[in-house]
Amino acid sequence: MTDLVQRLEALADAIRGCRQCPLHTSRTQAVPGEGESSAAVMLIGEAPGRDEDRQGRPFVGAAGRLLDQTLAANGLDRQECFITNIVKCRPPDNRAPRKGEVDTCTSHYLVEQIALVNPKIIMLLGGVAAKTLLGVTSVNEARGHLIEQDHRTYIVGYHPAATFYREDLTEKIKEDFALLTQALAKS
Repeated sequence: MTDLVQRLEALADAIRGCRQCPLHTSRTQAVPGEGESSAAVMLIGEAPGRDEDRQGRPFVGAAGRLLDQTLAANGLDRQECFITNIVKCRPPDNRAPRKGEVDTCTSHYLVEQIALVNPKIIMLLGGVAAKTLLGVTSVNEARGHLIEQDHRTYIVGYHPAATFYREDLTEKIKEDFALLTQALAKS
């Protein structure tokens, strides 16, 4: 086992035992994230949902199935990516994570995950991820191009779950992942 893998596993253990914010009181399981320790692509969503909370794994519910299909349609394999969320515990009633929760998870865990995996491209899925890491006001403001910030390359896209509420976003999600595929081919 490499030092990198050991460090990611130690971080995952810390996340599973975290009590730094109120979200730990309502979770079933924390969801550290998973995937290739040296992945070229890191996918970051908002927060675990019900299925993720039960299984302790990211993107395993309906949105996860859609993510898997979208990745496959673009010649990407989920196992080759590192997948995580801004916050590692499910907010009660599936509400949006609060600023303190976001700040706690980001500063204690996400920044270190990004540094350890050191992906070529970070794809931010949804508004919470884009606002947290890039400071943009909306997905629309940032999607459709590569963003270079803090010596990292980002792509902002819609969260796969958005199509459950807005079917018109299906094509835009396809465009977002096509951009990811193009960027990877050039990197």
